[in-house]
Amino acid sequence: MSYTSILFQFPQEQAARIAYDTLEELGYDPQLHEGGRLHIHVIREDLTSALEIVQSHGGELVEQGQAPAEVETMASIDYGLDCIPIPAHLVNEDLADEELTAVPKAETPGNGKLSSWEREEAEVRELHPDSETYDTFEAR
Repeated sequence: MSYTSILFQFPQEQAARIAYDTLEELGYDPQLHEGGRLHIHVIREDLTSALEIVQSHGGELVEQGQAPAEVETMASIDYGLDCIPIPAHLVNEDLADEELTAVPKAETPGNGKLSSWEREEAEVRELHPDSETYDTFEAR
């Protein structure tokens, strides 16, 4: 059976023992070692829960030189790193050509050339329309 072993170091042996009890109670296969070390065999268990339990008791992950590719692959699968979802509203491939080449209202043909003061006034009117231009209904 293929599994990955993850080793943790705790500041105190008592903290390692408490984490061991919790992990064992939840169905993990923890192994306690001397010096506040504990390792678990990860076989289709929830890696996130195990990490949270260990960290809540002060444990830290000890990196090992054994099979780093397996750990990376497992983390990639568990956290879904290969398929990061991108919300559709962030993709703007469908921008219309009209939106890219749009001329501001203040300078559209037919209005003629506007002075800088008139252009600024037109922009302010667009940002702050008067109360008669709202398309709303009266709340009662």
